[in-house]
Amino acid sequence: MIKKIGLFLTLSAFCPVWLHAQDDLLQLAQGDNAQQKQKVLATFKTTKLINAQTNETVKHRTLDVRIGHRFGNVGSESNGGIHTFYGLDAASDIRIAFEYGITDRLMAGISRSKRQENYEGLVKFRALEQTTDHKIPVAVTVFANAAITGIRDPEGLYPKFTDRITYAFQAIIARKFTDRISFMVLPTLVHRNYVFQNEAKNDLLAVGAGVRFRFSKSSSVVADYFYNFDKLRKPGNDNGYFQPLGIGFEIETGGHAFTIMFSNSAGIIENDFIPNTTDDWMSGGFKFSFNISRNFRL
Repeated sequence: MIKKIGLFLTLSAFCPVWLHAQDDLLQLAQGDNAQQKQKVLATFKTTKLINAQTNETVKHRTLDVRIGHRFGNVGSESNGGIHTFYGLDAASDIRIAFEYGITDRLMAGISRSKRQENYEGLVKFRALEQTTDHKIPVAVTVFANAAITGIRDPEGLYPKFTDRITYAFQAIIARKFTDRISFMVLPTLVHRNYVFQNEAKNDLLAVGAGVRFRFSKSSSVVADYFYNFDKLRKPGNDNGYFQPLGIGFEIETGGHAFTIMFSNSAGIIENDFIPNTTDDWMSGGFKFSFNISRNFRL
């Protein structure tokens, strides 16, 4: 009897400690979950919309293999039409990229593009993340790249090797308004070490905007647009330049993200399409295009 009473007293003494420990663990788990829930997830589905970068980065220890393809112009007024099968016989640009998540917020990547034979290195960092309690109302991601053109230069257009290098810098300010609607603004600077036109500037300032509307569990309508402040490229100037505009559909299927779209920009990377878009939507100068993204966990 005495042994039973002793055992009961011992258990009674340790029970509050055990219950308190359980409560602490539960609070800790709930706190972690609450902290996770505060971050707004999946503002956009992939790291790129159409032409524009998004605020998203590749997850830690994940490799994102991306293929982008731009066909030729659809309209006959812009060298398209039936004789090029509305641009499908041509390829204005093809880009293959490998992007790797160093952390959940920092990624780096390399790519090669057909147009201008650009070899690109890029980095992207999520500096600020939107929260559900509205204490942080927007997400801010910074992006930078450097590209080297490898095109042949028999006429000596590039006096020095460094003249082949261009850079792009962006701040991507994004907000997810609802589960269906996301929007972003992209102040952008493109620097070219060498320019060919007498009136051209080495530095180009532009601002982009992108929107995503999710109409089903795995499908969305997407669009983006860039306004170039350079005087040679402003709307209304008859210099042969136009503002890049893209419209498309985004589909997610398992580990794949697939975007089909139309854009008037021939180039895919910022260093190319921001300074060098020369096709007009109104003249049929838009191209059928697609992006494919496939993630591999390493």
